[in-house]
Amino acid sequence: MESKVLQDLKQKIQDYQHYGIVLLGLSSFMYLGTVIPFAGKDVTDEIVCGTTSLTGLGFTALMYYQAKRLKKQLQDIES
Repeated sequence: MESKVLQDLKQKIQDYQHYGIVLLGLSSFMYLGTVIPFAGKDVTDEIVCGTTSLTGLGFTALMYYQAKRLKKQLQDIES
């Protein structure tokens, strides 16, 4: 039974790390939308891209925080 719990925790850690990587990629893509000039872009587009980028970075930090918390929990169970 404990093996099942350990496997579930390891899988959750991997999932949170993968979510963090995807969100970081999305955030950097949206940041590029604020930096690179193109025709037809107005202030509203820059605000939306910037806000989305910052929100994605916040969720990225949250995902890595959750992964770190679960790693600590996993170490406590294993020891």
